[in-house]
Formats: sequence, C-alpha cells, structure tokens
Amino acid sequence: MKELIESKHAPQPSGPYSQGIKSGDFIFVSGQDGASGGDTIAGQTAASLNQINSILAEKGAGLEKIVHMTCHLSELNETTAEEFNRVYADYFKEVAKKPARITTGSQLLGAAKVEITAIAELS
Repeated sequence: MKELIESKHAPQPSGPYSQGIKSGDFIFVSGQDGASGGDTIAGQTAASLNQINSILAEKGAGLEKIVHMTCHLSELNETTAEEFNRVYADYFKEVAKKPARITTGSQLLGAAKVEITAIAELS
C-alpha cells in the first residue's frame, strides 16, 4: 500500500507528484532540487540533501537509511563533480555503508544546478 509523505521542511511539489512515497519497507523521495541553496553547486547540494533528510524524517528515517541515489548536475565536469562530491561526502561521512549512486549531467529547470532522488529502506 502506498503512503504519501509530506514535509513542510522541503519545497512543495511544483507539479503532479509527491515529495515522497512509502511503499512496503521503502521510501522513494522525488527529485529535490537545490535552488534554495543559492547559486553554487556546494550550496545546492547541501540544500537538496537537507530536503531529502527532512522528507525521510517524516517516517523516522534519515540519510543513513538511503540505499540508492540518482544525482543530476546541470553541468557535469571535473570541477562541478569535485565540488558536489566534497559536500556529498560530508553528509555521508558517519554512514558506514554509503548508498549506491549514479551521477549524471541533466538539463534542470530554473536556477537548479543540482537535483537528487533517493530510495531508502526502513527496516
């Protein structure tokens, strides 16, 4: 059974989708862009991960429960990847088992430079 997840600590969806869905023992978090984090990759990465954490927290989970992430960068090159990875690593330094991940270059809407989706396990 699908259960809607909403957090007032993350932007409300701008279209016909949910912030997150709990299904069985998993939480699926929709893409969280980091536009609220300013105009740098670092600021937007932090904003996106904070938003994901807020959505997971609605079901008592956190970043340590994430099993897979898809990370979209508006510019994928060595400089932006290094900046993204530096901030990303800070959020997962206390997590013994880092999530599986794909990072790709994508055309993002508006001022977004970063958008991240996540799948987390509740058990």
